[in-house]
Amino acid sequence: MQKLAVGLAMMTFLYFVVLWTAFAMYHVIFQTPFDHNWDQSGMFIGIGMVTIPYLILGFILRYFSERPVMEAFQISLLTVVCERVSIYLIGYYYASHGYGNPEPLQFIRGEAAPYYTPAYIFAGGIISVLLAMVVARIRVNKANRV
Repeated sequence: MQKLAVGLAMMTFLYFVVLWTAFAMYHVIFQTPFDHNWDQSGMFIGIGMVTIPYLILGFILRYFSERPVMEAFQISLLTVVCERVSIYLIGYYYASHGYGNPEPLQFIRGEAAPYYTPAYIFAGGIISVLLAMVVARIRVNKANRV
């Protein structure tokens, strides 16, 4: 249980670092705020959110865990479910209290997370979990490392 809590805390930190970095890079590269073009910014930020934290998780578990694949599955699945559900619930709360578009997904995309689409929620979740497991499973011959 402690490994799951530490893994979830680590993934939360990685999510925020990747999210803030992606927002900053988007603004620097495209010279526009992220909410001016939902499709472009959503794709740019979403790809990073689906891949980078899970790649890092897989690498860390591969080197520091006794059961890297199982722990990658558990931590990444827990992270995916918690992140998607918490963003939706926060968006639902604000949308239902008249802070913007009454449709939660549209409110979330327009106000905070342009990458939050049904494709990100479902396909991105599956890809993220599988990516963490594959990276954690890759074996490295420790004797041949320089």
